[in-house]
Amino acid sequence: MTAINTIIFDMDGVIVDGMPYHIKSWKEALLTIDMHVSDLEIYLMEGMTGRETMEIFAKKSNISISDETADKIIKLKRRIFNDIFAVTLIKGIKNLLLELKDRQYNLALVTGTRLDVVKKVLQVGLENIFEVIVTGEMVNKGKPNAEPYLKAVAELKVTKEDCIVIENAPAGITSAKGAGLTCFAVQTSLSEEYLQDADKIFKDIEGVSKYLLNSSSK
Repeated sequence: MTAINTIIFDMDGVIVDGMPYHIKSWKEALLTIDMHVSDLEIYLMEGMTGRETMEIFAKKSNISISDETADKIIKLKRRIFNDIFAVTLIKGIKNLLLELKDRQYNLALVTGTRLDVVKKVLQVGLENIFEVIVTGEMVNKGKPNAEPYLKAVAELKVTKEDCIVIENAPAGITSAKGAGLTCFAVQTSLSEEYLQDADKIFKDIEGVSKYLLNSSSK
């Protein structure tokens, strides 16, 4: 752990408990075209952009939809989400971020969520935590593609060996590992069986915190 100087965080399910709002808004929006998806299906899409999520849902449901319809559903989902979303931080995450910042770690945020939502989340005392923020609209291909994490590493001007990623969903883990990064997973949204590709799996953020802070020489 002594070589690690950079921690890159996912947002939903790692920093903020946003998934219940994503689930509700996706379900309500998709019902307008009579498409039904389960909570688990939405959890497994966590980290992907709205467009990528919509394409997968349509394929799984064997429903052919136009780009125009897809755009309407995505916009409706965002509108519902914005109306109901309330920022609730994951237990222990704020203390971890502040302690890592105090120990002079490089910190970054990589999320499929839009920048306007990210800004709302960071208004709870985390405004100056992250040196680099990569959101869904800043990349050509979102998670599970490696591009978001590769972009973060490049903007941080660090090596891959310097970094650990904290994720909580398969798409994010695939993205991080595809970028050649060490990835820790936390079971805030999904059970261990869905997180097997991570290098380490923790029950919660407090477990991650103990590992990082106790292993650090900073």
